[in-house]
Amino acid sequence: MTIPTDYAEDMQALLGADYPAFAEALLTQPPLRGLRVNTRKLSAEAFAAVSPWPLSPSALCRDAFIADTEDRVGLHPYHHAGLFYMQEPSASAVIEALDPQPGWTVLDLCAAPGGKSTHLAARLGDEGILVSNECVASRVKPLCSNLERIGAKNAVITSAMPDQLADAWGACFDAVVVDAPCSGEGMFRRDEVAVREWSREHVLGCAERQLLILEDAARMVAGGGILLYSTCTMNIHENEEVLDRFLSAHPEFTMEPITAVSLPRAFSTEIGLREEIALAGRLMPHVIPGEGHFIARLRKSGDEREALPFSMGKAPGKAEQKILQDFIEETFTSILWTEPTLRGDAVWLSPGDLPYAVRSGVCLGHFVRGRFEPDHSLFLAENADFFQRTVILSPDDPRMAAYLRGEQISADCGKGWCAVCVEAGGQAYPLGMGKASNGAVKNHYPKGLRNFK
Repeated sequence: MTIPTDYAEDMQALLGADYPAFAEALLTQPPLRGLRVNTRKLSAEAFAAVSPWPLSPSALCRDAFIADTEDRVGLHPYHHAGLFYMQEPSASAVIEALDPQPGWTVLDLCAAPGGKSTHLAARLGDEGILVSNECVASRVKPLCSNLERIGAKNAVITSAMPDQLADAWGACFDAVVVDAPCSGEGMFRRDEVAVREWSREHVLGCAERQLLILEDAARMVAGGGILLYSTCTMNIHENEEVLDRFLSAHPEFTMEPITAVSLPRAFSTEIGLREEIALAGRLMPHVIPGEGHFIARLRKSGDEREALPFSMGKAPGKAEQKILQDFIEETFTSILWTEPTLRGDAVWLSPGDLPYAVRSGVCLGHFVRGRFEPDHSLFLAENADFFQRTVILSPDDPRMAAYLRGEQISADCGKGWCAVCVEAGGQAYPLGMGKASNGAVKNHYPKGLRNFK
């Protein structure tokens, strides 16, 4: 890559004597591959013990590693089972800095493709509510897919502009995460398009948009709650200066230190801004093992709180309830974690609907011509013990590769719907479903997720 001339001048002025080390890192050091374990399903230690690739712990997130591999990791059965998410190391520090607690209600305002949302879902577990919003319609599908793959149960996915959400919901979140659209300087080592599209005008335009997003985000933070602001860029205009301008307009917010992870401090008085901005974290590739990033944690005063305006779908009718109950008794070993609701022909296990929601919770399945067919997402949301019939395969079993290609496989597990699982460290993790009969399993792995190689 070639560093844009204007960008080099700006960073030289900002970094001074540190600029040569920064430029060398940008030009000569390859980007690192980050892997974050989905702790909804297993611990970081358990994954490290079975990892197909050499791993070294990340200094930026307790559940993350640096993966030493050039493999297409998305083809591995562990990825299909949602055991991990590939996430750039610096990006994994964002939710680490938030340190969300089970039971919180959290909004990820700019969520696609889902790195921060999947991290939030893992930290919240089955307690609390995660609302993941993406205003660009074309980016909603990958967001849904990633949250489905990691088994999020209490996630509501919405698609609306921030001001629409703020008008509809009010101050109802324990935390709002704004991973803001930015000029993407932190992507320079990974994406030549980010280099080509960079300009000073683009940077200043992004800063204005970020400030508008923060204005709406602030309206949705409950009193005593946290507003977490992050970007994957390195200039001061989109980072420190945006914060300074926001704090000037919002005395109800104050900066607070990031304690869950140790981060290099941001600039403040040395560039003419308020001292407290130094509490933010500024991640740069010559200082930390990752790309450029900026993270700030702000606390809102007061105790104002509104309730999320949830509405529930209707309950299945008597005939549908009988079909559904028969399916549950034939397929599961325990009761469902919440009451099912009906939307069209689909049955959902949902925390409730919200304005602008496109998906809420886990789809249990669909009524099809008088019978019930389960949905793929159900098999990723529960562990293997939840299902009466399981097919457990090692990652290198030829039947595993065949299943992920969409082929029928041989297995003797009785008759009916079964969970196809991958074995890891003596545990079984579902990655899809099939229908078993006469020693064979008919493949029901979604076509769009299959491996073709």
